[in-house]
Amino acid sequence: MIKKKVLVWGGRSKARIIIEMIMEIYFDQVEIIGIFDNTLTKPLFNSEIKLYNKNSDINMLCERATHYAVCIGGENGLARFKTAEKLKERGLLPLNIISSHGILDQLDKIGGGIQVMPGAVANKFSIIGDQCILNTNSTLDHECIVGDGVHVMGGASIAGRVQIGNFSTIGTNATILPNLVIGKNVYVGAGAVVNTNIDDNV
Repeated sequence: MIKKKVLVWGGRSKARIIIEMIMEIYFDQVEIIGIFDNTLTKPLFNSEIKLYNKNSDINMLCERATHYAVCIGGENGLARFKTAEKLKERGLLPLNIISSHGILDQLDKIGGGIQVMPGAVANKFSIIGDQCILNTNSTLDHECIVGDGVHVMGGASIAGRVQIGNFSTIGTNATILPNLVIGKNVYVGAGAVVNTNIDDNV
């Protein structure tokens, strides 16, 4: 078996979680060849994986890696997506990280580089774009369309047939009622109840 050689982009809390999930999901099928974060001199957690922080390191890492995981969380979906696109241009493949305790139930499409945390549920006939995060205990009901770089934060509840535009963030414990359209680059605050369509950039 040829191991996937994974470059982890980012050395903060998100990377700590994703590295652990990669090892749980893929076991001996992967080798994490390095962490890249040009804002740090060492990871913000204990790790034996070497951190690289110079732009000159990128060529070497991309030559060695076959896959990547972008660990940019929060409301930074556009940055996550653009970073992933640059790595794809270098010939690397996105690694999907789907917890064994999450449920993706007969979806029409699953994008590349998605991260599905424990307890997250996405129901039948939904579409999930590239570089999306479905965080802990979030729910996405049937026939939803989720654009690229969307982050559905922990405990958020999205009802059926909702559309969410690229790079939007649905805050912790927010609720979106059925049949609504949430635009691009939208931030829905924690605990909000959304009962009307939302324009882009709101």
